[in-house]
Amino acid sequence: MLSRRDYIFNFFVDSLDYAFFSLALAFGSVTTFLPLFARRLGASNIEIGLIPALAYLGWSLPALPGAKVSRRLRRKLPFLLRVTLLERLPFFGIALVATFLAVPFPRLALFLILFLLGIACSAMGFLGPIWTEMIGKVIHPSRFGLYFACGNGIGALMGIWGSRLAEHFIATYPFAWNFALCFFLASLAMGVSYIFLSLTREEDGEVVDERGGYLHSFSRIVQEDPNFLHFLIARVFLALGVMGAAFYTVSVLQRFAIPDTFVAQYNATLLVSQALSNFFWGPLGDKKGHKLVVLFGALAILLSNFWALFAPSPWYFFLAFGFLGLNYSAISVGGMAILLDFAPRDRRWLYLGWGSFFSGFPAFFAPILGGKLADLFGYGMVFWVSLVLNAFGFFWLLFGVREPRAFENFAE
Repeated sequence: MLSRRDYIFNFFVDSLDYAFFSLALAFGSVTTFLPLFARRLGASNIEIGLIPALAYLGWSLPALPGAKVSRRLRRKLPFLLRVTLLERLPFFGIALVATFLAVPFPRLALFLILFLLGIACSAMGFLGPIWTEMIGKVIHPSRFGLYFACGNGIGALMGIWGSRLAEHFIATYPFAWNFALCFFLASLAMGVSYIFLSLTREEDGEVVDERGGYLHSFSRIVQEDPNFLHFLIARVFLALGVMGAAFYTVSVLQRFAIPDTFVAQYNATLLVSQALSNFFWGPLGDKKGHKLVVLFGALAILLSNFWALFAPSPWYFFLAFGFLGLNYSAISVGGMAILLDFAPRDRRWLYLGWGSFFSGFPAFFAPILGGKLADLFGYGMVFWVSLVLNAFGFFWLLFGVREPRAFENFAE
C-alpha cells in the first residue's frame, strides 16, 4: 500500500510531469502554431483542418486497445516509460523537418509534419487510459481534481512565458528557423516531463480478466450505467463542436491581415486563461463534483464561438481565445477526473477507454467538415455550426447527466 508520503511525492512529481508535457504541447499547439506553420507552407483549409483532426483521431481511436492493454498490467509505469517515446520523439522530428525541409521542400515538409503528428497523437491516445489508470492508483481519490488542475495549470503558466518566447522567435528569426526553435523547445520540455514521470512510485495492481469484444463491453456499460451513456452523448456534441476553434487562427489572419506575432499573443491569452482557471476548476470539482466543471467548460466554448462569430476587429478574438482557454482547462480537469468518478475501481480501464474514445473520435471529423464548410461558405458558417453543436452538448449535459458521485461506484 502506498503511504501518505508516497501520495504526496507522487502528487509533486506527476504534477511536474503533466506540467512539462502541457508546456510541450503549447509550443507545438494544434490550435495556433502548427496551423500557422502549415499556412506558411501553403496548406489548404482542408489540410489545416487535418492538423486537429489527426490529433483528435490519435487521442481517441487507439484508446480502446490501450485500455485492453492496461487491464493486463500490474504496474503501468514500466510500460509507459517504454512506449511514451513514440509520443515525445516526433516533436524533435518536426523540429528537424522545419529546420531542413520547410523552405526548399514545403509540400514534403507538410506531409512529414502531419505524419509525425499522427504518430505522436496516436501514442498519446493509446497510452491515455493506461496513464490515467496509473494516476488513479498513485494519486489519492480526494485530490484527483486538484492534481489535474495543478499539472495543467503549472504547464499553462510556463506556457505563458513560452508564448512570449515564441513570439520573439517568430518576429526575430527568418522562416522556418523561427518555428523550428519552438518545436525544439517542445521536444526539450517532453524530455524533462519524462524524467519526472520516471520518478513515480507505483504499487502492484490486479490483473483484470474481462471477456468479450469492444461492442459487448460497451453494451454492458450502458445497460448498467445509463447515466454514463448520457454523459458520452453530451461529450460527442461537445467534441464535434471543436471544429470552430481549429479555424480561429486562419480566420483572423484572412479577415484582418494581422502579423504573425499576433498569433503568439493569442496563444498567450489562451494559456493565461487556462492557467488562471485551472486552480479554480480543481478545488471546485473536488468539492462540488466534476460535472459542474465540465458544464462550465461547455458554456465557455459557447461564448468563445459567439465572439469568434461576431468579432468586429482582431482584438475581439482575444475574448474568443480566452474563453477557449477556459474550455480547455475545464475539460482537462473535469473531463479527466469525472471518468475516474464514473468508473468502479475494477473496471476503470473500460470506462477510461470508452470515455476517451467518445470524447475525441467525433472531433476527428469536425475539423475536416469545418474545412469543407469554410471552402464553400466561409468561416462564419463554421462558427455557426460549432455554436449549435456546443449548445446541444451543453443542454444535454445540464439536463441529462447526474453527478456520478451520487452513485455507489464512486471510489472513496
